[in-house]
Amino acid sequence: MIETAIILAAGRGSKIWPYGDTWPKAALPVANRPIIRWQIDTLKKCGVKNIVVVIGHLGGQVRDAVSGQAGVQCMEQKSIGGTADALMIGLAFVKDQEFAVIYGDVLFAEEDLRSLLQAAPDKETTAALVQPLGANPPHEWLCANLENQRIAQILGHPREASHRLCGAYRLSRAMLPRLADNPGLMTSVEVGNMPPLESELAESISRFIQNGGTVRAVETKGYFIDIDKPWHLLEANSAMLKDMGLKLLTNEIAPGAKVEEGAEIAGPVVLGEGTFIGRGVKIKGPLWTGKNVKIVDGAIVGANTIIGDGAIVREYCKIEPESAIGARCVVGHAAEFGGILMDGAYSYHYGEYWGIIGRSADLGAATVCGNLRFDDQNTLHRIKGRRENPNSHCANASYLGDYTRTGVNAILMPGVKVGPYSIIGAGVILQEDLPNNTLIYVKQELARSTWGPQKYGW
Repeated sequence: MIETAIILAAGRGSKIWPYGDTWPKAALPVANRPIIRWQIDTLKKCGVKNIVVVIGHLGGQVRDAVSGQAGVQCMEQKSIGGTADALMIGLAFVKDQEFAVIYGDVLFAEEDLRSLLQAAPDKETTAALVQPLGANPPHEWLCANLENQRIAQILGHPREASHRLCGAYRLSRAMLPRLADNPGLMTSVEVGNMPPLESELAESISRFIQNGGTVRAVETKGYFIDIDKPWHLLEANSAMLKDMGLKLLTNEIAPGAKVEEGAEIAGPVVLGEGTFIGRGVKIKGPLWTGKNVKIVDGAIVGANTIIGDGAIVREYCKIEPESAIGARCVVGHAAEFGGILMDGAYSYHYGEYWGIIGRSADLGAATVCGNLRFDDQNTLHRIKGRRENPNSHCANASYLGDYTRTGVNAILMPGVKVGPYSIIGAGVILQEDLPNNTLIYVKQELARSTWGPQKYGW
């Protein structure tokens, strides 16, 4: 029985801009909960009692996310050196012979984690969760080739491979020599590849295999998402809410929650204490609300939606299915929203929004996020200077960082990203990514002439 796990949550997450500059990835919200809280809950359901979280970049937010969780302690990686280095820091506080290791930016099904932690027949103590690549390009990931349900070879971002590594492992202290000998870069790469100077855990596991060790491969059966790019966060949110919806079969109404006569509710709902649903509201469950949520004035809420504490959804707005509305958010006055609205954000006044809107963002009246191109194609993105073509409808969503603002009648074309602390002025048509700390506005040129009754013959 595996009773201890180490979660590696120190990395910066530069590829998930515009969120990695103000968030550690492990604390990003999926279905209104930090990623790491989903991980901790799943680990505990599988019998894990003690969890060490290695933090680094913006580690205070991870500490806050796990605050009050029994059996969880945080250790800091003061100098970010990679996952192998982070694991060594975590192991200093672990005495178990066998333990689980989870990357802090992955979400996985409970049944797959349970299979991983139990996948050690005979004397094999090492196992890795893997996912068949199918049509997905291997050059995006750390990959593996299998033989007889074991990992025969590990390759970093190769041209061809059968599976990808999922960042979830069952390891033993037999791995320690390979961790100590990690060269600080991935040598298990194909010719022509250019690995960064980073002590990657996958390199240590590769060397373990090359020196005669065996690593059992456990294939995923349920959902698995590595939250590496901004659109992956939307995909994870949708997958988690769908999974939650399949498991919700009956209503759960907390004390003090009230549904007025004249509200239309189809499907199960979970209503937090003090939640109020007014007449004329239309809800297609499943729906989950936090405490003191107000859904009033003819609002329409789609299936598999979650709404956080103190949020207000009002005045004939529409919430699309599989959306997450954060705590203290306001959606109203005929606005239409789909995706993730982080804590404290506002969207109202006839706006149309699809994507991820960061914390305390203020969306001006009639702001519109376009999501369908005339050529019906996905938007090409640039991630750290590299062109990428996401194989996902989320490629055309808009991604606004924390504390952003838009003026009235701003238009965001499909797929644009806006850095935190930035403003899109009134009437701007934004067609490209906007960096952090930037104000963009329309500089208007006016022509003026005289006019009056004389123009009409008086």
